[in-house]
Amino acid sequence: MKTKIKKNWYNREKSVQELHNDSKLWVSEINLIADEMRFLDHLLSSKYIDCLDAGLFKKIETFVTQISDEKIAGKALKELINTHETILADLIESNSVESNKNYLQTHKNISKEIHTYNKKYKNIKKEIFDIVENVMKQKEQKKLT
Repeated sequence: MKTKIKKNWYNREKSVQELHNDSKLWVSEINLIADEMRFLDHLLSSKYIDCLDAGLFKKIETFVTQISDEKIAGKALKELINTHETILADLIESNSVESNKNYLQTHKNISKEIHTYNKKYKNIKKEIFDIVENVMKQKEQKKLT
């Protein structure tokens, strides 16, 4: 497990353990996002009537669709990572991780996909929070008048 692998990422070498840790981190991030998406689903459903009153039906519908799409993408990424981990285990067993450039390129591609997935999700979350915040402010203003 102490074998170092050149990855062409920042001219740095990573061990097999570090590659495995990357995969564990990715799965952890996807699981956290899945938990947050459940919360956002609940938030949108509990504020649904308020948002309809504010004339935001189309936006809420769009957010619900986007969250659903991201849930599907997250599941697909988890499956991809699990397959990637299985391949890593096979490569370790055959002692050919260093020579398998395809595995290293796949690792790099998955890393980019996770980054894109995370960034896309954060944008959706920010937009939802902005909408909910505006609805809450409008509701408070109505109470004050």
